[in-house]
Amino acid sequence: MKLIHKDIEKDNAGQVTLMPEEAEDMWHTYNLLQVGDSLRASTIRKVQTESTTGSVGSSRVRTTLTICVETIDFDTQACQLRVKGTNIEENQYVKMGAYHTIDLAHIEKAADALAIDTLLISDKLFRHQDVPTRSRYVRLVDSVRDNGGNVRIFSSLHVSGEQLTQLSGVAAILRFPIADLSEPEDDSSDDD
Repeated sequence: MKLIHKDIEKDNAGQVTLMPEEAEDMWHTYNLLQVGDSLRASTIRKVQTESTTGSVGSSRVRTTLTICVETIDFDTQACQLRVKGTNIEENQYVKMGAYHTIDLAHIEKAADALAIDTLLISDKLFRHQDVPTRSRYVRLVDSVRDNGGNVRIFSSLHVSGEQLTQLSGVAAILRFPIADLSEPEDDSSDDD
């Protein structure tokens, strides 16, 4: 785990910015988080849009949310952390008080289970400014190839690569289904 920023007061209040570098880092994050904490993370959110003709469509968008933590679940087998809470900073996609679950990178869990048949990855991830992030995706590609999977690299200069980048820059076609890989979303707000 990489400590990017730390600002802790004498009464132990404050904030830290962390960058997980490996799956085990989720365990450390789990031990640091408490109910009532604020958590800011990049996540994918399903949003509904209404066109001028009145038709309604939905799409997934990458956004950064800050939630007030209500529940924390840790899957010890997959080293996966799931944090649920209400949004405390409104943005263009999510209103204040709306619930969201932040599920902490799915693809690595599938790779560990040898479930990836085809890995779809944006070339932007190989040009990331943070060297450990670049190394993480190189290791992911090597792991998929070593286990008999295919890897398809998408150019961020092409429409398909742009779309993949909006969905975190990495996706996979699985050989078999894995339980709990989907992101459950509860769009209800406090006044429901």
